[in-house]
Amino acid sequence: MRGFSVDERDSTWERDDARYRLYVFQGPGNAVTATDIVEATIEEALESALTLSNRDEHLWSLALVENDARGMRGLIWLSGMDYNDTPTTGREWQRRKQMQDRYLMAKSRRGEPAVLPNGLRLVRVFPEWVSGWPLWENFTDAYRHTGPDLGLTRELSDALFDWNEAWLARQEDDPRPAGWEDEGHRLVGRLRSELAGIAEVRPEFLR
Repeated sequence: MRGFSVDERDSTWERDDARYRLYVFQGPGNAVTATDIVEATIEEALESALTLSNRDEHLWSLALVENDARGMRGLIWLSGMDYNDTPTTGREWQRRKQMQDRYLMAKSRRGEPAVLPNGLRLVRVFPEWVSGWPLWENFTDAYRHTGPDLGLTRELSDALFDWNEAWLARQEDDPRPAGWEDEGHRLVGRLRSELAGIAEVRPEFLR
């Protein structure tokens, strides 16, 4: 996220007729129900999202519906994204994170196991300023995992440990080590293979 000062006089028009599109995803296959919301404020649209998702019992996302210069309809994501799309950028993974975290938090409040709608656990990968493995699982008793905890092969477990140690070996303001992010991508791919059918792997080190 970035913020910077602007001249408030640089806008030449304004409107108050926003059209919102709410997506609610249900079941292991993420079946979609789409609802357009008009004559509403953003607060009312968000309240509708909570109502139609049964207070986060289902994954949901919210977009602003707009037409481009060609008159073609499109979406500007406000919260989340199309959950059936595979993220390819750091920002898209952040949007998927929004959806998953509020869904799992609601499950935690209800005392239910912290698994996604398809029954998979969610393992997060990101480095931290302490020695160990960069493996995390929210809303569980074992918040931080080791490679052996997850039943990983010795080779992958050691590689993930070393990847986090490479992060630790730098000063906080130093650039990331050369090739470190590429190695992270490779390790995430291997982790997905070893945890297939057990957990979704979410990379959180992408910029």
